Amino acid sequence: MKKFFKTILFIGGTAAAAHFGMNAFKKINGTVKLSKSLPEFLSNVYGERPKMSMTRSLNYIKIGLGFSQEILDKHNDIETTVREYIDDFYPEVGKCSVDIDVHLKEEEPAEETVAADTEVEPEKE
Repeated sequence: MKKFFKTILFIGGTAAAAHFGMNAFKKINGTVKLSKSLPEFLSNVYGERPKMSMTRSLNYIKIGLGFSQEILDKHNDIETTVREYIDDFYPEVGKCSVDIDVHLKEEEPAEETVAADTEVEPEKE
């Protein structure tokens, strides 16, 4: 009888671990796919590819989207569009707490170039 309960406990523990492992795999896999497809989707909708950052913890996802000022002025529904996209195509990710931050894309500073034909005066002694 002791062996029977031990076997049942082992099988139940293995099934529970497999269930939670599979759910974690689905969430992580969905997040990876979302990070690849979301910029392309937003590029098709708004005509500009956003600068995107994504942070994932246990049950929390933070998505940062950077757009130019003209896109932010024209469209004020970007956050709603992203939430609907996640709910429609990635429901396993939508079960987590999703925080979406839409902000102004920072311009990359232009690197200064030095002219190659500048002359250097020799030092006088």
